[in-house]
Amino acid sequence: MKPNIPVTLCCVDCINYPFAIDALRKSSEKCIFSRTLLLTDRDYNLPDIDTIKIPPIRSRQEYSKFILHQLHHHIETEFVLLIQWDGYVIHPNAWTNEFLNYDYIGAVWGQYKDNHRVGNGGFSLRSRKLLLATKEIPFNGTLEEDVLICRQYRPFLEEKYAIRFAPDHTAEKFSFETTYPTQQPFGFHGLFNLWMALAPNEIEKFVNRLPAHITNSVQFFQLGVNYLDMRQYSFAKAVFQRILANNTGHADARRQMTALEAPAIPHTPGRNEKCPCGSGERYKNCCGKLGAVSYTPLQPREREKDIHWMLSAALKHHQLGHIVHANAMYGLVLHESPQNAIALQYSGVIAYQSGDSEKAAQLIEQAIQIQPAIPDFHNNLGLALQALGNPSRAEQCFRQAIKLNPNYAEAYNNLGLLLEATGHSYDAIHCFEKSISIMPDFAQAHWNLSLSLLITANFSRGWKEYEWRLKTPELAGEQKRFSHPLWEEQDIFGKTIFIHTEQGLGDAIQFIRYIPQLASLNVHVLLECKPALKQLFQTVQGIKQIVSPGEPAPRYDFHCPLLSLPSRLHTASNAIPTPIPYLFPDKNRIDAWRKKMPDTGRAFKVGLMWAGSPENPNNQNRSLPLSKLDLLGTVKNVVFYNLQKGDGTDQAKQPLANLYFIDLKEDIGDFASTAALIANLDLVISVDTSVAHLAGAIGKPAWVMLPFAPDWRWLLGRDDSPWYPTHRLFRQREIGNWEEVISRVKVALDSLAEQAHSRIF
Repeated sequence: MKPNIPVTLCCVDCINYPFAIDALRKSSEKCIFSRTLLLTDRDYNLPDIDTIKIPPIRSRQEYSKFILHQLHHHIETEFVLLIQWDGYVIHPNAWTNEFLNYDYIGAVWGQYKDNHRVGNGGFSLRSRKLLLATKEIPFNGTLEEDVLICRQYRPFLEEKYAIRFAPDHTAEKFSFETTYPTQQPFGFHGLFNLWMALAPNEIEKFVNRLPAHITNSVQFFQLGVNYLDMRQYSFAKAVFQRILANNTGHADARRQMTALEAPAIPHTPGRNEKCPCGSGERYKNCCGKLGAVSYTPLQPREREKDIHWMLSAALKHHQLGHIVHANAMYGLVLHESPQNAIALQYSGVIAYQSGDSEKAAQLIEQAIQIQPAIPDFHNNLGLALQALGNPSRAEQCFRQAIKLNPNYAEAYNNLGLLLEATGHSYDAIHCFEKSISIMPDFAQAHWNLSLSLLITANFSRGWKEYEWRLKTPELAGEQKRFSHPLWEEQDIFGKTIFIHTEQGLGDAIQFIRYIPQLASLNVHVLLECKPALKQLFQTVQGIKQIVSPGEPAPRYDFHCPLLSLPSRLHTASNAIPTPIPYLFPDKNRIDAWRKKMPDTGRAFKVGLMWAGSPENPNNQNRSLPLSKLDLLGTVKNVVFYNLQKGDGTDQAKQPLANLYFIDLKEDIGDFASTAALIANLDLVISVDTSVAHLAGAIGKPAWVMLPFAPDWRWLLGRDDSPWYPTHRLFRQREIGNWEEVISRVKVALDSLAEQAHSRIF
């Protein structure tokens, strides 16, 4: 499914307009934009692109002045994705609404080493707020518009207009140009990078269409060098021939053509030489890091060896996490050898890692048809099929992988995850135990085992296994930032312990209840939590000081993750601390909300939350579309309040037939503010989100709608919760069926609202 992106896709071009049109079309093929717009001096009538005629732009200086001072006249949406002819979307699934939190995002500039490295304007996301602010930037004709915005005038824009520039790590997810992409970004810029974006069957046609002013550029020559380094001699030759056709005196292109036609000379790259795989990195930091095959510039007649070299280099890139390069190299291998099962399979793996499970399944199935006896192929196909919602076929694949390799620990782990997701927790436990028996230090399998044990209420063993999460790749790095030892079994009487939250906001709210029990052991408790929770947690008994991540921590003796406290305090199922409430909204805030809320008479007040954070790996299963809750709007004597924040808020803008909101979310700040609002309600109805935990923690009745395979904390086969006595659970009875859940919620709400109305009268 194409992502729906609420921005204008725009290109301003009066010179390379045919290629600008190609770039717009390539990008809009992959995404749905609010508008696709070409600003040019030509008269075009294009069916799929809006065209606005502008005065001619004939130089880089004129382009920069137009972008700074005129572009805002043509953009009506809140954001514009501004691209140039040699930059476009390559990975639509990398889009995230997180990008919309910033006024400017562009590729990180590799040539700068300070804090102003974001970024390149050739593929950049800009807010209308920024477009209006740049009218104030004078243009003297020396610096390009992106440098003026992001470097020279960045402090001015930040101070006067509160312009938000994306941090480097966010920009790296958005696009790349000269820096090395370690993940699959949303888009790219740069002619020399086109080898990673053009399909092999597009390359020669593209090269032959280019006008002379482009083929004479340094960037075009570098594209040829990249193809040469990739052993794509025919493509490299096409580039160099095109250069020489327009400029016979181009010495560097002539030298490369001579080398292509000369006998091969073996060459082993030095540690500090540029890696021959085309990454731009030094050999010691790239393929040399994992002992990749040595480089010999073979001639076209030795293509089998070239293919072997390319495949080996692609695999090394994949192992290093260089997804963009690996994907391009697998594609080049398949261009030369379409039946190469290894390249097909790993192209499928990259598609799966990039969120395109349908493409992944197609590619891996092709690989299996060629080589059906490789266990990895079946295991990876199972992952893709499970992501596509086909658990029965996925189970067959995992079992086939195990049949081919009875000691395949990863396949047992994946089978266990599938069985857990389809409601077979005890069978899942068996699979995780089998995986661990084969690979005793398999931290991920231990963590998965703990979750299955906890959901089946085996707390004593579950908490012990849960500690393995700290050794998984997801969380292991977190422990390295602490200079003092982890609290395990040491005596902490009279000591200071630094507790730090982890995972989601809901986890922090659920487990903060353990702090008073810890403090009762005569220890001084310091807490680190996200800023949104800081004010709320001030009410927790036993906390001496609270800091946010990044703030200097006071002196302490030991540190401990918050979710390790049940294990450290030896919590059993009948010893869950449940003094409800254990979080307390501020009375002044409660009163302030009461005054803001409209007078709804004696109506029963219900808060609604229908979507969780997209960062949660189970969010697709636990969240639901707001439209499915429309049935609740038929209940009489009920008024609904919108509690939704973040992802899912846009759905509230679409009118429904029955369900209407009182929307106060713009006034909601942190969780202390949310808690005070909830205190004014009669009931919260929510999917499994932090708001459900918050309602339970302050003692407010809450109905939680759960997927068929819920998170471990909700246990199995019960409609109450030992964690939150005021909760009532509504579980899916079959996978994905929210309609039946909402029907039961509607019946229960009818009854509750009627009872409340009767009591009033």
